[in-house]
Amino acid sequence: MLDRHVKPSPDALFREIGGECVLLDLRSGSYFGLNEVGTRIWKLLAGGADLATVLDALVAEYEAPEDRLREDLARLVDELVACGLLVEGE
Repeated sequence: MLDRHVKPSPDALFREIGGECVLLDLRSGSYFGLNEVGTRIWKLLAGGADLATVLDALVAEYEAPEDRLREDLARLVDELVACGLLVEGE
């Protein structure tokens, strides 16, 4: 999972509103809400971090077992790729 290369789609719009974060797919008009951890993941990926770096940051910042954070990261990445908000590539 950590060897996947993903980045935000150029068609994804990210906004923080009142402490919550929303992604908008400009192609479909669909909204996707992110919690605190999801927001942190998105910001790291938008900054060019790879998935291993994202996981390392989550482990350092949150009091949760690494395997749980890895599963949550994989689940969110899969969901955002399926929705077209993250794209895979080099």
